[in-house]
Amino acid sequence: MLFSRPIADITFEDVKEFCKRFREGLRVEYKSTFDANVKKKISRVASSFANSYGGILVVGINANNGIPQEPFDGIEFDDREPRLTVENICRADIFPEVVVYQSLVPSPIPGKAFLIVQVNESPKAPHAIENSTLVYVRTGDSANPTTLADMAMIERLLLRRRELLARWGEFYGESEEFARKLLEQKSDPVLEVRIGPVYPTDLVIAREKVFDFLSDYRLQRSSGFQADSTSRHPNGAILLRKHRAARYLNIGEFGTIHYVESLESTVREAEHLSDKSDSGQVVYPFWWVVGPLLRVLGVAAALVKSHAVSCDLRIEATLANVFGHAFYLPYGEGFGLPSEAGSTVANKIRASTRCSSELLPDKQDELAADLLYQLRWPLGSDQQDTRAAVRSIVESTRQSLRTLS
Repeated sequence: MLFSRPIADITFEDVKEFCKRFREGLRVEYKSTFDANVKKKISRVASSFANSYGGILVVGINANNGIPQEPFDGIEFDDREPRLTVENICRADIFPEVVVYQSLVPSPIPGKAFLIVQVNESPKAPHAIENSTLVYVRTGDSANPTTLADMAMIERLLLRRRELLARWGEFYGESEEFARKLLEQKSDPVLEVRIGPVYPTDLVIAREKVFDFLSDYRLQRSSGFQADSTSRHPNGAILLRKHRAARYLNIGEFGTIHYVESLESTVREAEHLSDKSDSGQVVYPFWWVVGPLLRVLGVAAALVKSHAVSCDLRIEATLANVFGHAFYLPYGEGFGLPSEAGSTVANKIRASTRCSSELLPDKQDELAADLLYQLRWPLGSDQQDTRAAVRSIVESTRQSLRTLS
């Protein structure tokens, strides 16, 4: 997911932007030809991506010391269908089989093109080649981008198959318990956000550096916490705010982020906008969750950028304890005033998306809009807000946050 759009929709402009942005390394490799020698290396490149953090192979680009060289003209392919060639090579040479996503992107020069091959990090690793005798991983070195995995690495990859979901669950299970105790949670609706590597296999940031990261005054202020509100735990550090708007932020060594905020404090901050439903119950302003969501995405973006995190991220947002509660859904001048509010029969509303860590800093608003559209959809029976309308709300909130800061 290093490209900013689905691989099937990639254009020449996307290829050019990609080449200017990324040099060869852990997740990127370039080939200037598609000859027999390159074809022999396809299975090694694809399996090494799958065994490591996923990646992109671009065929048709000349790279010098790992840096793509202009002009980006592409190449002429002798194969009638190079995508089928790659698919057949991977299917025949890699076990267990690796899923590859491809696109043949035309060059502005007639008769030339670029072949884009995407391989995601695989939960089925290790993937072996040459009759299941060799397992390759990425090195991050442009001169020697792949290396044979030693027995320790292979054992780790095998263990990864069993530990991936358990590791994600363990961190968030423990963090939920921390949040309940520290925030003294009641029955009010809660916004919960989880961000972390799709496959949390390696330590991303030492716990000491997590503590330093969360102790930064500017980060504390921009994410809605007070100074000196950082505390340690065995695998990372926590920011906590208990008065007024109660908030909780936990970051672990595997790059896992857990954010919790009670909507009780949100209503209390906005009493002049809140109202009562016909039954007398408190009505929660739904769009107040935009600000917290943008703040935690900002924290995640700062973390991956400052510590050079390179992986695909899993991003989840949940509205919990929502059954029996009503939410104001309109946004704008009449916000908080309509007599009708939306509700749902579910007690939790979940939303999820994925994004490359490299693209997260530039895609925060787009990701927030996607998650909010999913969270908004089950509430009420009125006409659903369009994705464009939700994106507009996100941009408006972003501007308000900038003004406040």
